[in-house]
Amino acid sequence: MDRQLLKNKMLERGMEIMTLDGLWKELQDLNPNEVETIHKQVQALKRTRVSPLAYIEEMMNFQSLGFDAETGVYVHRMLVTDELKNRYQILHGGVTATFIDTAMGSTVFQEVGEDRRSVTLDLNVSFLKPASEGWLTAHTEVIKKGRTIIVMETKVKDEQGKLIARASSTFFRQS
Repeated sequence: MDRQLLKNKMLERGMEIMTLDGLWKELQDLNPNEVETIHKQVQALKRTRVSPLAYIEEMMNFQSLGFDAETGVYVHRMLVTDELKNRYQILHGGVTATFIDTAMGSTVFQEVGEDRRSVTLDLNVSFLKPASEGWLTAHTEVIKKGRTIIVMETKVKDEQGKLIARASSTFFRQS
């Protein structure tokens, strides 16, 4: 879609078109914490230009730590930040589920290669304890790997080793 057509559609819907000057005006009354949040978001957005990770993965500070041969699991982690918390100052459940789904998707890529497409067919998450700060670590085990279906289980723990959530999922992958 060309820029003018997009502009016209936004105007039709009553949406304001943001310009750099308009953005600058919006930023003027932010407090220092809000400015820091905007800075983090801009940096995450810029990193997506050169990173294979999506914006939300950048916002989570998502990291793949590889396969732990001793325990037979793939290890991933994310950082709980203020931007990812809900009104109760704990990690938003949807972000926890996104972290788990992302860790499982990364596990599929590591198992079958990044050139294969895969999607989540189902995701069942049990939230066991709130997380409010620090790094969370996901330990993902491949339960069954078929030609087109991969079944996995993930356990998420906080820095103290306490279980935050557990999940099971089925992914479809192109063969």
